[in-house]
Amino acid sequence: MKNGYLHLAGRRTVLGRGGRRTGLLIMLALPVLLATLAAGLFASIAATADQRATSSLGRADGYVTQGDPQATAPLAQELHRRAPGITTLGIDDNSDFPVWAHDRTISVRYLDTDWSSPLLKDRYRLLEGRFPTQLGEIAVSRSLADAHGLKPGDSLPYRWQRDAPARIVGLVESPQAHAAHDYLAAPGQLRAWPRTGADTTNVSPSGYGLLLAGDPTAMATAREVLAEKGLQAETRQNIADSRTMIEREPALLLVPGIVVLAAVAAGAFALRMRRTRAEFALLASLGIPDRHLRRAAVLGAVSAGAIAVPAGWLTATLLTAAARPLLPRFTDKDTAPYDPLLAGGLLTIVLSIAVSALAAVLTSRHPAGLPPRERTRAAPRAGRRARPWAPVLCGAAALALATAATFRDHETLAASAAVTAIAALAAAALTRITDVLHALARLADRTLSARIALRAFARDPRRPVAAIVTGSVALALTVAVLGTLSSITAQGRATYVGSRHLDQVEALLYAGSDPARVQEALAPVFPAGTPIVRGTYPVDPALRDAAPTPAQTPPWSVAWQAGGEFADRKQMMQIVDDETTFKVLTGRTWSARERQALEAGRILVLSPDYIKGDRVTLSLPTSQTQDTPDTRREAGGAVLADPVDATTLTRGTAYLTTRTAQALGAQTVTYSVIASPSAPPAGLEERLVQALEPVDVVMADVRIETGPELTPPFLWYLLLGLALAAVVTVLAVTVTASATELRGDLIRLHRIGLAPATLRRIVVWQSLTIAALAGVLGVAAGWALTAARNWPAGIPVVMDWTAVLAVLALTVLLGAAYGALAAPRRPGNTLNRTEA
Repeated sequence: MKNGYLHLAGRRTVLGRGGRRTGLLIMLALPVLLATLAAGLFASIAATADQRATSSLGRADGYVTQGDPQATAPLAQELHRRAPGITTLGIDDNSDFPVWAHDRTISVRYLDTDWSSPLLKDRYRLLEGRFPTQLGEIAVSRSLADAHGLKPGDSLPYRWQRDAPARIVGLVESPQAHAAHDYLAAPGQLRAWPRTGADTTNVSPSGYGLLLAGDPTAMATAREVLAEKGLQAETRQNIADSRTMIEREPALLLVPGIVVLAAVAAGAFALRMRRTRAEFALLASLGIPDRHLRRAAVLGAVSAGAIAVPAGWLTATLLTAAARPLLPRFTDKDTAPYDPLLAGGLLTIVLSIAVSALAAVLTSRHPAGLPPRERTRAAPRAGRRARPWAPVLCGAAALALATAATFRDHETLAASAAVTAIAALAAAALTRITDVLHALARLADRTLSARIALRAFARDPRRPVAAIVTGSVALALTVAVLGTLSSITAQGRATYVGSRHLDQVEALLYAGSDPARVQEALAPVFPAGTPIVRGTYPVDPALRDAAPTPAQTPPWSVAWQAGGEFADRKQMMQIVDDETTFKVLTGRTWSARERQALEAGRILVLSPDYIKGDRVTLSLPTSQTQDTPDTRREAGGAVLADPVDATTLTRGTAYLTTRTAQALGAQTVTYSVIASPSAPPAGLEERLVQALEPVDVVMADVRIETGPELTPPFLWYLLLGLALAAVVTVLAVTVTASATELRGDLIRLHRIGLAPATLRRIVVWQSLTIAALAGVLGVAAGWALTAARNWPAGIPVVMDWTAVLAVLALTVLLGAAYGALAAPRRPGNTLNRTEA
C-alpha cells in the first residue's frame, strides 16, 4: 500500500472527526503549551546578568564595603596609587535605616553618594524631580512615597533627628525592585547626622563602601590590593555567576512538558486505539496487512503531533508576548529582553513529535486486535499461579526492618531502612489488589449494579489495578512529604532554642525609654493577665554614667569554670526579684530551694559549667567596648539551680536580686520589657507600632519570638489538591475506557429491562471502587512512610487530618460524579448502531 494512502487512512482513523479530534489535539498540545508558557514567562521574569549587575553596581565594575567610615578615603587613595586607571566613588548604605513617616518609624534602604556620577547610570530610574545634590535633600522610591502619602516637597527625616531637614526632591524606581523602599541622599549625609552609623536603633550596621571601575588590568590589581587587606570586591562577574541554572537556561523548563506529553500521548493513543479497533478491523478485512495498519496508526499519531505540538508552542509564544507588558505589575521589576526560545522551541517540537510517534508505536502493536492465533496463545491458562511478588516484598520488608532496628543509633541509615520496609509492604499490598477486587465482587452479590460492575473488574483487573496503583502512589507520596514536613516543623517548634521563649515579645530600651511607660504601653496590646516584666541586669555605676542610655551599659557576667576550649566564655547575669520574672525568663516556676537561695542573698547559677563548689567568678567590664580586658572577682555563696531549658541558658547563666547586686557594688539597669502571652494576638505588629512609638521604642528594637512556623494548612490543601488531580485523571481515563468497553453489555441489559439509573450505577460503582481504594491505600501508606521516617529520631507524626479527610472525601465524591457522567445517557437510542 502506498505511503500516501496509509498516511490518509491513519490520519482520518486516529485523529477522527469533530469533538474527538479536537479533544485529542488539545491533550497533545496542552503539555507543550504549558511548558512553553512557563519557560517564556520565566525567561521574561529572570533578570539577565547585565540587569542584575546594573541593579547592584550601576555601570561600575566592582564594589567593596567596610564598617569603618574613616577607612574609606585612605583605601581610595591607595587604590589610585597602586592600580593606575582605577576610578572610585564613595557610597554609604544601611539596609535597615529608621526614618519618621508621619506617626511612626519605618525602615528603608539608605544610600548616599554622588548621583551625577556616570558609574551610577541606570541603577535608579528617575520618575519625577531630580536626584539629591546637597545635604538635607533626599529622593525616595515611588513605592515608599505611595505607601505613606509622600510627594516632592515633603519631609522624611531620620528617626532620631526629626528636626533635621530631609526634603524630598525626586521620586525614583529601582529597575529590579519596584516595590523597594529606597531612600537616596546626597554624599556625606549619613555621616552628617549625629550618632548615625553607630546608632543602636539600626538593626544592621552601616556600610561605607567604594564603587570601582576600570579596565581588566586595573580591576585585577585592585582586587589584589583589597585581598591584602582582607577585603573582597563584589564584581559584575560574581553577580552573573550567582544566577541559577534555570535562570541562565530557562529553556530547561521545556523538558517537563516533553515528559508529560509522553505520558499523555501514551494514554491518549492507547484509548484511541481501543476506540478505533473496529475501523482498523474493517481495513484488515479488506486484506490490508497488519504491519501496514500499524504504520498507518503511527503516521496518524505523527500527524496529530505535527498539528498539536507546533500549535501549542505558537499559542504559548503568543500568550507570553501578550503577558510581558503585564508582568511588572506582579513581579515588581522590569522584564528581561524578549527571548522567543527559538532553538529550545524547535527542539521541543521535534522531541514532542518523536515521543508521540513512540507512544503510538507502543500502543498500536495490533490496531485491529490480536489475530486469532495470537489470541489463542495469549489466553491465560486455567489455574496459572501468580508470580510470588508478595512474599518476596514481605521478605525484603522484614530485612529492612531488622536493619532499621539494628542501626537505630544511625538516624539516616535507620530512617532509610524503615522507609524501605514500608515501601516494600505497600508494594506487597498493591500486588494483591486483584484479590481485593475478586473479594469485593463476591461480597457484592446482593446489589445487582455493584455485582455487574465489580465482576467486570474481576474478569479483567489490569486497568483498575493500574489506576489504583497510580492514584495511591500519588496520594502516598504527597501525604508522606507533607506529614514529614509538618512533623519536623512541629518538633522544631517543640525543641526550639532562641533568645526568648516562644511567642514572647521583648522591647529593647536602647533609645533610653522609661521602662514604666513601656510597660503601661504594652499592657493593652495583650490579653488581660499577660505577664509583662522588666529585663534587668547589674552594671558598673561608672560605666552607667558614661553610657549614652542605660540599656547600652555592658552588664556584669559570670565566667566559665569548667576549663577546656571555652575558658574565656562568660554569660550575662540577670536580676530576679519575684516569681513572675523568674517564670518569664525560664518558662517554669521556681522551686522552694531556688526562692530561698535568692531571698537569702545568694547567686543562683543555672549551669554547672559556671560554678565551682559554691563560688563563681564575676566578670566586670572596664569600658563600653569589648576591646579592653575585664576585671575578674570571686564571689562565694552561689547555689546551682534546678535544670532549665536551653533557651534560658542562651539568655543568662546566673540570677540574683537587686539587694544582692547592690551589696556587691553594682547598679541595676532595665534594658528591656518582656511580655509573655500564651499566644500572639491578631495584628500584633500594628498594635505594637501604635503602642510603642509614643514611648520612643521603634519596631527595629522589638523582638517577637515566633520560632519555626508550622506547616500552613493551605500547603496541605494545595499539594493534596495536586495529588487529587492525578487520582481523578487516571480515574477518568480508566472509567471512560471501561464504560466504552461495557457499552454493548449495558445496552443489552437495558433491552432486557434494566433502567438507565441502574446502568449509571454500574459505572458509578466502578468509579467509586477505584477512588476509595486509591484514597485509603494512599493515605495509609503516606502515614506509614511518615512514621517510618520519624521513628529513628523519635519525632511524633503530625498531620492535618482535616485536610486529609476532606481531600479523601472529595476524591470519592468526584469519583462518583465522574462515574455518573461517563455512563451512557440514552442507551436505547444507540442500540441498533451498537449491535450492528
